[in-house]
Amino acid sequence: MLGLRKAAVLALCILIAGAVTGSESFGRPVIIGQVAPIALFWPDFIAQQKGFYAAEGLDVESVFVGSVASAAQQTIAGSIDVSFTTAEVAIRAADKGGGIVIIGETLYKWPYSFMAAKDIKKPQDLKGKKVILSTPKQDLTLLWEQWLRDNGMEPSDVDQVFDGATPNRYAALVNGAVQVAVLSQPFDFRAISEGYTQLFETSFAKKNYSFVIIAARGRLVHDNPEIARAVVRAVAHAIDWWYDARNKEEAIDILQKVSKQDRALIEKTYIYYHEAVQPYSKGAALHTDGFENLLNTLTSTNQIKTRPVSFYVASPN
Repeated sequence: MLGLRKAAVLALCILIAGAVTGSESFGRPVIIGQVAPIALFWPDFIAQQKGFYAAEGLDVESVFVGSVASAAQQTIAGSIDVSFTTAEVAIRAADKGGGIVIIGETLYKWPYSFMAAKDIKKPQDLKGKKVILSTPKQDLTLLWEQWLRDNGMEPSDVDQVFDGATPNRYAALVNGAVQVAVLSQPFDFRAISEGYTQLFETSFAKKNYSFVIIAARGRLVHDNPEIARAVVRAVAHAIDWWYDARNKEEAIDILQKVSKQDRALIEKTYIYYHEAVQPYSKGAALHTDGFENLLNTLTSTNQIKTRPVSFYVASPN
């Protein structure tokens, strides 16, 4: 076992070598858990719709699980085999002894907007209001709290509630249950078009921190490493395909089909990602420096133990 920091620096552990045989050796479809039909998970939708999973010999069944925490929990429990969750959630789960394995990374930037009710125009208008965030200890929540302090407010000045899925947080904002919601694309663009106030966006505030990763059940990685590698290769292919501007219209079609959101909002998201953010990790490769930064933050704030934790990182080759 490698210590937390040493594991990150050395790219953690390497999967056992083996020929790729796809999910035929698994005896059933590979179940992939997805949080919500939003742009953060575009590469997975592309891999499905364009047949990149199938090209790797994978028979994939996709399910929506509602939150990053649920994705990790169901991966550990074995009800799903592979999930798209956050590095932070996977680290916490592994730190508690959960059998979860990181095999790749899809998103290494944090494209979110904090959207507020239409009558909220400045930070001081937030006093006594209710904000809905993803999870209590997520970096995004810490960023929100720091933004409040930078603007003369304290986290205690607002009532914070939590929900792990952007569509649910958007619904809470629209129905008036909360006055501020953290939203990813295309829901933040939708809220802007409907007249809600964009307090701030985080794409360039969060730098060099691991975000959305591909996680697998530990037993699957041990017994069927070729499946884990095949998943990573398929997602890497999808990311390369997305970055090719010639595929713009089809990429928009895919996310619109999955999300059922207005095409104009999907197009805005595509342009924003392509021209400004470029959030997806090429090769679906884990950025070990960003992973190290996240580990340092979690250990220095005593949010995880310093006992050894092991992860596997799959090479797509």
